This record gives sequence, structure tokens and C-alpha cells, in this order.
Amino acid sequence: MEASREIFWQIPFAVQITLYFAAIVAVLMIGYVVYKRYQMWMLGRPEKRFDNPGKRIGEFIKLGILDGVFHRRFLRDPYPGIMHFLIFVGCILLFAGAGLDFLNHYFFEMPFNAPFIRGEVYVLFGGLWDFGGLMVLVGLLMAFIRRYIQRPKRLNTILDDGIALLIILIVVISGFLIEGFRMIAATPEHLGLTQPEFYSHPGWSQASFVGYWIAGMFAGLPESTRVLWYLILWYSHVIITVAAVIYIILSWEKLTHILISPVNVLFKTSRPKGALSYVNLETAETYGVGKIEDFTWKQIFDLDACTNCGRCQDRCPAYLTDKPLSPRKVVQDLKTHWLERSPALLAIKKAKVKAGGNGGDTAAPAESSGNGNGAKAMVGEVISEDEIWSCTTCRACQDICPVFIEHIDKIVDMRRHLVLDLAKVPETGEAVLKCIEARGHSCKGTTLTRTDWAAGLDIKQLSEDSNVEYVFFTGCAASLEERSTRIAIATAKILKAAGVNFGILGAQEMCCGEPARRLGNEYLFQTLAAQNVELFKGYNIKKIITMCPHCFNTLKNEYPQFDGNFEVIHHSTIISQLITEGKIKPAELRENKITYHDSCYLGRHNDIYDPQRHVLQSINKLPIVEMERSRNNGFCCGAGGGRFWMEERIGKRISEARIEQVIETGAEIVASACPYCVQMFTDAIKAKGAEETLKAFDIAELVAESLNGNKK
Repeated sequence: MEASREIFWQIPFAVQITLYFAAIVAVLMIGYVVYKRYQMWMLGRPEKRFDNPGKRIGEFIKLGILDGVFHRRFLRDPYPGIMHFLIFVGCILLFAGAGLDFLNHYFFEMPFNAPFIRGEVYVLFGGLWDFGGLMVLVGLLMAFIRRYIQRPKRLNTILDDGIALLIILIVVISGFLIEGFRMIAATPEHLGLTQPEFYSHPGWSQASFVGYWIAGMFAGLPESTRVLWYLILWYSHVIITVAAVIYIILSWEKLTHILISPVNVLFKTSRPKGALSYVNLETAETYGVGKIEDFTWKQIFDLDACTNCGRCQDRCPAYLTDKPLSPRKVVQDLKTHWLERSPALLAIKKAKVKAGGNGGDTAAPAESSGNGNGAKAMVGEVISEDEIWSCTTCRACQDICPVFIEHIDKIVDMRRHLVLDLAKVPETGEAVLKCIEARGHSCKGTTLTRTDWAAGLDIKQLSEDSNVEYVFFTGCAASLEERSTRIAIATAKILKAAGVNFGILGAQEMCCGEPARRLGNEYLFQTLAAQNVELFKGYNIKKIITMCPHCFNTLKNEYPQFDGNFEVIHHSTIISQLITEGKIKPAELRENKITYHDSCYLGRHNDIYDPQRHVLQSINKLPIVEMERSRNNGFCCGAGGGRFWMEERIGKRISEARIEQVIETGAEIVASACPYCVQMFTDAIKAKGAEETLKAFDIAELVAESLNGNKK
């Protein structure tokens, strides 16, 4: 005699059949609902998102384990992370238990009288299922506290949320009650029990500790009452569960959370994290996105996959400094607009198919313009221009998003529409675009030339001697802006001290095009990229050193879109390597409190966090003082996304908010590895009146100083 239990005890076979028939109907209904939604997703432009399926599926499984099961991204925010983990894992255990029960009863026990969930296996599984249910209950309690007591600003709590939580709570509690009453009522004869499990073999039922505790509370009831209550609870549980399934089907948002959001991970971009989408300017009908149907199907799918959790909003430097931008709101507003426009767009598509077209183009002069029939314009009304231009493209939103929503592409696509289709760009942004177009650099008003910084340093220029291992791509800021030229000089001195064979392009160097692309002028960017790739190949350049993380990211991750495949290394990485190899030996002269600011385009866009810290630790006797927001949780300096050249006229300056975080550490030096960050912080320190107690340096400046043996 082994521990086991009879599924559907006291439940007529006809009820069992009805229940499974209802389950089949529910699955078919879900399929139909998903198909109708699929038609709405396909209103967007075509996009390949299942390239290299083997690699994509492998990545999906890996991320499913790290971010799905172990909640890597969720747990970066501990309280909601733990809450979600308990509910998610608990539900997985319960669903797995129900599925195994079904297989055990109908595929093993009934045909072969050989259930595999029996004996010690049954006892173990009973405990696991109870533990799963308890996890869900604790998670639900935390969810109620969070939504209705803590009430964080990022949560848009509505009645629907409370209903969903309440349904889950009732289902789990009623399940435990059924288990408890079954223990004190069921007497399966095939086990040879003359009394219920609770009395005959308490050791079996004690493993199901929650049900056993409930059984103990009601064990004194008469036998007929125990059976009656078991049946009442069972039927109530089934009715509530069926109602919950119907509710999920009718409420697409809940179905999205369960089905669509995980699938979005499968379709996440295979591009490098720092690369924007490519636009074929020769074949594109529109250069940007001005209407909802101009987005690709995957970008629309993103809108549906968003769970409205608000994690992106909590990380957005624009939102946190009172700008109008909230990444969550942008996605949700676009979704609302898409849902409003879909009936008309589907009707247009259906009419085109009926008329003999392929239905691929949903555009119509009045209906789909966003202005006909009273519909709002997507760009300018649904999403304001201030929202679009507030983004620093720092990637904080995408880095924290548990379902891999791609916010930056959508915002930059709308910028492309404003700049290339409507010729609308903020005045200061327009000035830098004109400067790049006319002069090949972004430094309007500079009195320097590309080579002034290198005077007296005896640095090779490729036009005179191209026999070099590395090309030092200095970038616009470090070549032409007085504060940043000090970083170029320091880097060159370090490379020369280490005996690195390098040269510069000098007067031939042009802007890499990064500001143009982030500001939405894809045409100007592609022109510069093509010219630079041709120049690099003309000199047979293989390896490039950059100081600017924006240049680094563009050359490394975006130039391959134009057949520009080079080995690109950031100066922080090569300096760290030179120290490790002993080719330079900086003196440990300093004894300052130093904090390090992670550049967004070096950190979140390219996952480079440690070389800079290694460099700083090699020159300073004290440990680095880390800010609360550091590494992939770092806070933007405010310069990204072309914002360096644009007036910050709304809310608080992002750079000043970051410097306040620096000041909180008590640091005397804020180091970075980006000329734009250093410049932003230099100005912010002045604005805060902290020049006497705080200085901003690039790590190359500190290393070059230590090589000279002089402490500033």
C-alpha cells in the first residue's frame, strides 16, 4: 500500500468530461482572440525577427531561465521582484501539479493501473504543491500591500488589477480548503483505507502541510458534513476557475501578461545593444514613423507586450528630472492610439485585399494620415514633440524592462519623421546638424582645427605614414573643444609611453555621424558613415582606438551596417590592458575619494564597466566610492541622444541631478571615460558652486598625471 490519491474523488464522470470540454473550448477561444490580435499586429510594416532561429531560441531559453525563472531583472527592484517571483514560481508549481495529476490519472492509472505519482513521489509532490500555493499567497499579500498601501507612483492601479488579484487569491485558498477536506473525507478503497487519509496515514498527509493544517481545524465535523463541504468547495473552485479563464480571455491585458509578454523576448532584436535600426534610404517610402502603421509589426507587438509595470519610468533620467517623457507612458499612449486606429486600418486593408491588392499597404489619404476624421496626429498630439526630444537614449528603460520593450527605436523613428519628413528640429539641434553637414564636425563656433591638440606630441598622421597598428579616432569634442582636448593629449601620451604604434587621421577625420543619427537625420548619418568607411578602407585600417563612447559605439556597432567592420577599442580598455601587461606603470600617488560615473554608451550600451575601475584603482590608494546609481543602474549625464547640443529648458538639468548624487558620496573627484560626461559635469559643478571641493576628470587625465609623477 503506497501513498496516492484519487483524482476527481466523488465527482461524476459526466462532470469531468464537461470540464475538459470547457478547457478545449477555452483554448480555442484563446486561439481565436490571439488570431484577431495577430491581424492587428500585422498592420505594421514587415520586419525579419526570426533570423537565425537556433541562436534565437537558445537565447530565449537562457533569458527565460535568468529573467523568467530566476527573475534577474525583476530582482533589481527587490520588493516587487520578490513579490513577482513568489507569484510566478508558485503558479508554475501549481500548474505543473495539475498537469502531472492529469497525466497520472488518465494516461497511467486508468489504462495501466500504474500511477507514477505514488508513494514517496506523491508525498514529495504534495509538499511541493503546497509550498507553491503558499508562495502565491505570500506574493499576493505583498501585491495588495504594494498596490493599496504603498501605492508607488509608477503603478496605475485600476479596478481590473484588484479583480485579478482577488480571483487568484480565491482560487488558491479554495484549492487549499479542498485539499484539507479531502484529507478528512476521502476513503479510496483501492488503497485499502477504511478511514480517510488524515486518520489512517497522517504521515502521508503531513507532507501537504497547508492542507493538513486545514484538515486539523475541521476534523471534528461529522463525516457527512465533511463530504458535503468537500463537494461544495470543489464545485465552487471549478466555477471560480472557469470564470477566471473567461475573465482572462475577455480581458486581453491579462492574456497579454501570460502569453504575449514572454513571446516578445523571443522576438527581441539581434542587433548589438547600441545599434539603431537601419533605414534603406533608396527604397524607404518614409524615412521615419509618423503614423502608427509606419512602425514595424514588432514595434506594434511591443506595445501589446508592455505590462505597464513602470520600471522604465523609475529609471528614466528625463522623467526623474521633470521632463514630459515617461517611457512607459509613450508605449501606453501609442498602444491606445493603435487600438483606436486599428478598426479603420483593418477595414482599409480588407478593402484593398477585396479589390485585388495584397493588403500590405494600409495607408489611405484621409483614414490613415492620423488627421482625417478627427483622428489625432501620432507625432505631435498623441506623443508630443517635447516627449520625443527629451530622450537621452541612455537605455536605462530597455535595460530594466523585463519583457525587452525597445523604446529607443520608436523615439528615434519619430525623430526621423520630424527631421526628414517634416523638417522640424529644435533650433539648437538644427544648428549642430548644419555644422556637421557644412564642416564635418559638431563643434559650432570652435576656433581650433582637428590637429591643434596634437601640436608638439610627434604623432603620426596617416596621410604621411600609414604604417600603424591602431588609428586613434579622436572625435569631434576631444579634437575641437578646449576642455576635451586635454583628454586627447593625455590619451596620446599614455599610448606613446606604452610604445603603442598609432596614428591619427588629422584633418581628414570627420564626425562619425552619431549626433546626426540620434537627432533623427539618418540621411546625414549614412552619408558620413559611407565616407568614413571608404576612408578607413583606403588606409587599410583594421584597429581603431576611441575616447568617446559615442564614437566607440557607432564605429563598433553601427558601421557594420555599411560594411565597416573594424576592431574598435575604447581608451579605458586599452589603458587597463597596458597597466595589466606592465607596459605603463602609473604611480599610486593619489589618496582621494574618487567616484566613477558610468557613461551610458560605454556601460549599458556595451557592457563595459570594469576596465575603468581597474585603471582608477591602480592610481589611487583609497577604494572607489560607488554611487547608489552605478554600473547598469547608472544615471545619465544628460548629453546622450544629441541632448549635449540642445538647450535643457524643461525641468531640472540632468547633469546637475547627477552631480548631486556625486556630492552625496563625499567624493573629491568624479571620474568618467567620456569627454561629454566630463564637460557636462564641469558645467554642473560650477552651477552647484562646488568647484572648490569637487573636480571632474577623464580617467586618461588621471593616468597621464600619475605617469608624470605629478599630483595636481
